[in-house]
Amino acid sequence: MGYLWVMTIGFVICLGMAGAAFMYGIFSSFKMEDASRIDLLDTRNEDDKT
Repeated sequence: MGYLWVMTIGFVICLGMAGAAFMYGIFSSFKMEDASRIDLLDTRNEDDKT
């Protein structure tokens, strides 16, 4: 029975690590500072607010 618990906990840890690596890859591909620099609509809105 202990073997099954160790396997389950190990699987959950590996699944969490794989999910974290996937999310890191997704979020690092979306560079927010580049998006605000390229998107002219955001700069127009900032100019109107001041």
